[in-house]
Amino acid sequence: MHVRLTRIVRDPLFVFCLLGAGCFLLFAALTDEREVIVLSDSLRANLADDFTLLHGRPPSAEDIDELTNRYVADEIMFREALARSLHLNDARVRMMMIEKMRFLLADEPAEPSDEAVVAHYADNLERYTSEPRYTLRNIFFRQRPGEPETILKALRNGAEIDGDPGFWLGAEIVDYHASVLANVLGPEALATLEAMQPGEWRGPIASPRGYHFLRLDEMVPRRPLRFAEISDQVREDWSNAQRRASIARRLDGLRDGYAIRER
Repeated sequence: MHVRLTRIVRDPLFVFCLLGAGCFLLFAALTDEREVIVLSDSLRANLADDFTLLHGRPPSAEDIDELTNRYVADEIMFREALARSLHLNDARVRMMMIEKMRFLLADEPAEPSDEAVVAHYADNLERYTSEPRYTLRNIFFRQRPGEPETILKALRNGAEIDGDPGFWLGAEIVDYHASVLANVLGPEALATLEAMQPGEWRGPIASPRGYHFLRLDEMVPRRPLRFAEISDQVREDWSNAQRRASIARRLDGLRDGYAIRER
């Protein structure tokens, strides 16, 4: 057996095959076109730090293996998603990427002077007004009542009518902002309230929750907000305006790299 093995090893054909196999393996290693996922020491350290922060203890060797395998699996899934252009077809992912780019393009503005904040307030007075507020009486029905004209006439004549229980704002709705009423009662109800006079009944008005007969008791109209009331908000609005301006400037530079064509 030893003699036969010696003969095989000394056979020029065996040496040729061995060299050929080595060359093939070397060529395969050098021309491997698969994507590379690098598992560096710094990556493992970051994974360990995250684990310690989450669990309150350092990871074991088994934990490190599991964290590494999970990282590799997630990285494969991420790269496959990019390769299949899933980020181009998912509106939510697309919007997240757009918002991330806005964040990266925005310059953080310096602290504004008091004069700049006051000037921003003066230039945007139409934005700094209070919402109208309403106080009203609400008679609620889960289903559209029969003979609604009779109910409305009775209410206008001063009759006391009980609706259905269960409407969470109750029968007396006191000092609510217009936007809240629009969300709760619906835009039709708000449009009706805007056209009513104090003491007037109207209904039935459909809402997402049922039907309402409404009496307007008081409407506090919108008014300009004094600078002292909203100075912090104006200061933040000024900063946001500066960020938007910086994004627009950066976007103008990026736009030069794109050809926009109408179809």
